[in-house]
Amino acid sequence: MKKQRKIFKETKRIFYLVLLTLGLLTCACPMTGNDIENYRINTLTVNSTANRGRDQILIINTYTESTPWSSTFINPIVSMASKDNSLGVYIVHLKMLMSPTEQSFIDFKDNVFSELPKRMPRLVVFLGNGGFTLCDDINERWPNVPMLLLGERDYIGADSLIAQAKALTPEQRIPLKNLQGPLNMTLMHAPNFIEQNLQLMKQMIPKMDSVLYIGDGTYICQQNDYDIDHIIKNNYPDLKYKFISAQTTSTDSLCNMLFQINPATTGVLFSSWFRQKDYSDNQVMINNYHLIIASTPVPLFSFRYVGVRESGGIVGGYIYNEDNFIEQMLNTVQKIRSGTPARSIPFYEATDGNPVFNYESLVQRQLNPKDCPKGTTFYKEPPTFWQQYEYVIIGIVLFVIVLITLFQRHRLSTLEKLKRIQQRELETTTRYYNLINHMPILYMLEELIRDKNGKIVETRFADVNQFFEEEFFHRHDIIGKTGTEVFPESMPQLLYFMNIAMQERRSVTFPYYYKEIDTFYDIVVNPNGQRYMDVFCLNSTELHRAQNQLRSINHKLSMALDVANIVPWKWDLKNHTILCDVNRPIELSNTEREATEEQLSVPDTQYFAKIHKEDLPKVKEAYTNLIEGRTKKVKEEYRVLNHTSDGHRHIDWVEAQAAVESYDENGDPLTLVGSSLVITDRKKMEDDLISAKNRAEESNRLKSAFLANMSHEIRTPLNAIVGFSGILATTEEEEEKQEYVSIIENNNTLLLQLISDILDLSKIEAGTMEFSYSDFDLNKMMTELESSLQLKLSPEKEVTLTFEQPQQANCLIYGERNRISQVVINLVTNAIKFTDKGSIRFGYEVRDKMLYFYVTDTGCGIPQDKLEDVFGRFVKLNSFVQGTGLGLSICRTLIQHMGGDIGVESAVGEGSTFWFTVPYKPGTETEKAIVKADPIKLKKQKITILV
Repeated sequence: MKKQRKIFKETKRIFYLVLLTLGLLTCACPMTGNDIENYRINTLTVNSTANRGRDQILIINTYTESTPWSSTFINPIVSMASKDNSLGVYIVHLKMLMSPTEQSFIDFKDNVFSELPKRMPRLVVFLGNGGFTLCDDINERWPNVPMLLLGERDYIGADSLIAQAKALTPEQRIPLKNLQGPLNMTLMHAPNFIEQNLQLMKQMIPKMDSVLYIGDGTYICQQNDYDIDHIIKNNYPDLKYKFISAQTTSTDSLCNMLFQINPATTGVLFSSWFRQKDYSDNQVMINNYHLIIASTPVPLFSFRYVGVRESGGIVGGYIYNEDNFIEQMLNTVQKIRSGTPARSIPFYEATDGNPVFNYESLVQRQLNPKDCPKGTTFYKEPPTFWQQYEYVIIGIVLFVIVLITLFQRHRLSTLEKLKRIQQRELETTTRYYNLINHMPILYMLEELIRDKNGKIVETRFADVNQFFEEEFFHRHDIIGKTGTEVFPESMPQLLYFMNIAMQERRSVTFPYYYKEIDTFYDIVVNPNGQRYMDVFCLNSTELHRAQNQLRSINHKLSMALDVANIVPWKWDLKNHTILCDVNRPIELSNTEREATEEQLSVPDTQYFAKIHKEDLPKVKEAYTNLIEGRTKKVKEEYRVLNHTSDGHRHIDWVEAQAAVESYDENGDPLTLVGSSLVITDRKKMEDDLISAKNRAEESNRLKSAFLANMSHEIRTPLNAIVGFSGILATTEEEEEKQEYVSIIENNNTLLLQLISDILDLSKIEAGTMEFSYSDFDLNKMMTELESSLQLKLSPEKEVTLTFEQPQQANCLIYGERNRISQVVINLVTNAIKFTDKGSIRFGYEVRDKMLYFYVTDTGCGIPQDKLEDVFGRFVKLNSFVQGTGLGLSICRTLIQHMGGDIGVESAVGEGSTFWFTVPYKPGTETEKAIVKADPIKLKKQKITILV
């Protein structure tokens, strides 16, 4: 037994050696002694016009020239260049397979750039993320050169990490999106679909409890190992995982290992197997070991198409569509060649992955193809029954057809006439069917449903034409439904006329308005035997609307003529008669009789006899100019003498317009048409307006002159009263003080208010009102106003005055303090006048960019029709209350000048709220402290005052 086992091992060893030798002979890539450690450069110029062409593409391949994945993309570009004499291709194979030292990597890059062409290429194509570490050096050598990366990842890391084939952690990864701005590059991402492949392996190997990943020392294999390990730990914690690298494991050891594992419990995921060996000072990179590894009985799953298409190799995997990827790659190359910047081309992500398997390899590895997911792509799939016996089946079918043809041939002559008759009937039916379908009329064939007395009580749709389908419902949605289900509103009227049509055996037409879609229809119902009814519906909306519009226009025209008192007339110049409507303000009859609607003709002399003698010459001249062709139109205003029913005469103003209607054969006018409009009221209104305008201008001039002339005289007693008030401080006798105070307070308040209002009004009209803007504390100002206005409250009234201060302690604004105070004082004073009990509240709010002030009282209120009048000049709703009626008018002028608005909201018996707004501008500095001057002290002594 031991001897047999030993013989088996020797046989297997010899088999591996033979395969290895074949692999070396067919797939090895020798390298020269000038290579630097593990990196080598192999350049190849494709196309004889590479140096002469206008465009040159530089391909930098991370792997060897015989790597299947690299060749998949290099060959299409080379093929494209071979068909275009203006395009050259320069290829650099980096063979970045192992981990170098830092210095060797620097030497390697220097060696690479010494081999690159001197001339700037049209495009640089990077195959693999490893080679993209040269991007900065390439961009430095050829600034802004377009770059296209065909990468296994959409991120990159530090050059030293990738060059040393170290997997990047999430923190070390730099998204390639971040490089698209600094570099003129774009990315075509060819993902490995690691998680999808693990799911596919679990589906194909239900008892799988461990995963074996076969890779090598390249950076991408190290990154795959890192990602697979993390995915299994996070998503498949029950699976064991192991990475076998070509750096630490020989091919013979790998094959021995694969022969010993259990295919029913272990899934093997293959990526690449690059080996490096020395042969007499020459290093050999072997990259097609998958041909050897795939010969083991274990099913291998892969990220790529390499080995999948050949039977007996890799069974398959979850792989992106390679043809679509190559097509997108060539399109991107052409875009960049045509001038599109690479950085403006969006990244392409190969998201069209799906399961791909070799059918024969599946069967050889004892995997059931039926376990493959839906949508799987198979290679080497055995032919179907139809593919295997296609020609036999076709032959049998042809033979049967020939037999049937021979049997039916003798019947053709007898059926010929019948077919022609049927064809004619079919053509006729088709013609009528097409006619009904294409005419712009709704057609419905409805089956009749009757009660026991034979009366039609319901219908069911049996057929509709194409126009009905376009307007309402498709045939398959309506056939079989009852009329009540589809058109419940129209059924009562439709059933009524259907019964009439059936009883009288004739077509019945009636109008119908479909309110839901605002459409008029003329509907025709025609009996089709005893069981069916043909219904035709013609859209007559435009006709109905035109009729309604015509009726409306005629009605409006008639009303307009009646309302405007316009009399249309026609003047026959040949017969010297005027045809007019006597039911108008102008009476053309000699006799005094009741006006009728009859139109009659009167002599033109009679018409002109009624025109005022002062206006008659200009009227005759105007009509003469029109008749003789000197003018095209007549428009004159003149007076007409009319008689009233009681015999009195009065004068009406008339505006007449006329134009020529027709001419004779000599070109002379035959008839004139025109209209007469009584404008007596308009003339009177014009005269009144002119008179009122003159009076208003004169009144305004006199008022301004009065205010300007009397300002000095009014201020003189005002100053005396103010001065007399100051003397009260030194008066000793109490009774005398009280008398002075009572008299002075009443007259001082009234006179100051009157003079102030008159002066303000005069300044406003003269445009000399001054506005001084400054920074001040609004809360402080409102508090001071509250204190001063408290003194105006009468002790006899039960009224409270309150300033409602907002939450903020200070409100520093930039505005016209004096004018805002003036408006608030005026509004609060008015509220005190008209409030006998209750409360008066005033305050402000900040609303966006405006300050909103309000004064609310519980007084008598204002009627709704008087709300706008209160802001007029000299308006007093209550003449028994003291005041001039100028305060609110001045307030409105001040607020409008400051860019705000003012208004009132009130109801009788419920109080009033006066409000105004001004622009809100925050202050820039605090108020300056006001230094109070010490009061002047007078020594007690007798003084003489001249008043």
